[in-house]
Amino acid sequence: MVKVNFAELGKIKSRLVWWISLGIIGGAAAGMTGWSLYFVAHHRYGVPGLLAVGPAAVFDGTAMACLYLAGQAVRERRSALGPHLATLGMATVSIYLNRLHADLIHGGGGAFLLFAMPTVALLVLAGLSWSAQRARQRAQDGDVPVSLPKLGFWAWLLATDEAWKRTKDEVEAHVSGTDKLRPASGQAPVKPRTAAEALRAHFATLNPVDAIRTAHSAMPTATPGQLAAELERYDIHVSAVDVAFVLGYQPPTARVDRPDAVRTAPDALASQEPKKPLTSADILSGQPDTVADAARQLISLGITDKGKAVPLIVSALGLDDAKADSVRRTFDRQLGKHGSASSSDGQLILGDGIGQGGGGYA
Repeated sequence: MVKVNFAELGKIKSRLVWWISLGIIGGAAAGMTGWSLYFVAHHRYGVPGLLAVGPAAVFDGTAMACLYLAGQAVRERRSALGPHLATLGMATVSIYLNRLHADLIHGGGGAFLLFAMPTVALLVLAGLSWSAQRARQRAQDGDVPVSLPKLGFWAWLLATDEAWKRTKDEVEAHVSGTDKLRPASGQAPVKPRTAAEALRAHFATLNPVDAIRTAHSAMPTATPGQLAAELERYDIHVSAVDVAFVLGYQPPTARVDRPDAVRTAPDALASQEPKKPLTSADILSGQPDTVADAARQLISLGITDKGKAVPLIVSALGLDDAKADSVRRTFDRQLGKHGSASSSDGQLILGDGIGQGGGGYA
């Protein structure tokens, strides 16, 4: 079911009636004044017909535009004296030309009022409408004009002196700022600020670096992106990269402890067990850090065949095949330092006779 907002509907209706009324009055005023100024321009001063229409648009249109500019000036907290003086000047010239029209046709005062009053009525109506808007704007800024005391008709009639004295006292108190009920003219009332507004004002006085550090101390676990988004709420415009630079931020690291499924030391081989080939996981189970470490491990285990040692090191360290030559040279250097004789088959020498056809098995 659709709910009807009768309050809003009433406002729309009132505004519609207002604009229709203003359109009717404006059209009538423009027609009457335009004809009057056209008559003066064409018959008195000999202005061609088409050009004679211009004076009405110039004078009355400029006066209306100046009234609008006066309202704009108030909304932008500027003085509206200039637009008001311009409106008064253009309206005065228009009325004077209406007076010339009345004199040309010998119509007297009645003709003068007939020609001039539509323009005056339209300007007064528009001025009152926009003055209400200006009054509301000034009231929001604390600029409340002084009004006459509400003393009643008999008080003004029977105690005129006292009434005027009280009015004067209220005006003086308002201008001097000692009126407790209304602030001084031009001084906006102090409005309570919200917590967010107070914090925003505080952060505005801080250096962005100090603001970032303050936010980090309040949210130590937040990432640079989260801190930047939070500072954005308080009009501190920094990026996540800026926050990371200030804080010296490094991405968090995680350590996972898990049991090592790979043997860290070779088991003692029983003499009766057959010999099994060794894999790279068995030989390099300690996860060496460098090629030299891996080479020393293999040499200590008795593997001196470069054809087998180099692929084992490349595979264990996750190197590219293009690094094989560098690994081979490193292995040669470590082999020279070790000074052991190379084994032709690259088998481990782990006990008496094992792998040598001795007391073990062939």
